[in-house]
Amino acid sequence: MRFSAIFLLPLLLWMPQALAQDNNETYPDVEYATPLPEAELKAVFKGQTHQGSYNFLNRNISTFAFKETTAEDGAIQHVQQGKVDTGQWSIEADVICYDYDDPRLRQACFRIYARGNCYYHYQVSVEGMPRFGFTARTVIEGETPDCEPSLV
Repeated sequence: MRFSAIFLLPLLLWMPQALAQDNNETYPDVEYATPLPEAELKAVFKGQTHQGSYNFLNRNISTFAFKETTAEDGAIQHVQQGKVDTGQWSIEADVICYDYDDPRLRQACFRIYARGNCYYHYQVSVEGMPRFGFTARTVIEGETPDCEPSLV
């Protein structure tokens, strides 16, 4: 009995850490994680407002934080540091695409991965050309994010 307890103790000490890491403490590994399918994307985005944080700054904006509303009719409104951009959004084949009215904001498409109630946006194309990488993390407005680090 002592023999098995000695070998079980390290496993029991390791398990809470492993479970905690799976519980929203790390970004999704896009090589192994499954992105949200079309039906879930519609449930999470259609008629919703997301608050989020980009992993980059651009367009003379000094904050990572933004708010984006994806209306049921396909309209989109993006607000970042008081600047409002509008356009259209769509979902096809497990990918969500945003196409803004401003010609400087090219059509961009993303696969979305969920960790708890946090949504990780991984770009797959810009204007139809492949382009990959993590760009933002969001949560539905009014929800308390259960992911770390903090969104904003």
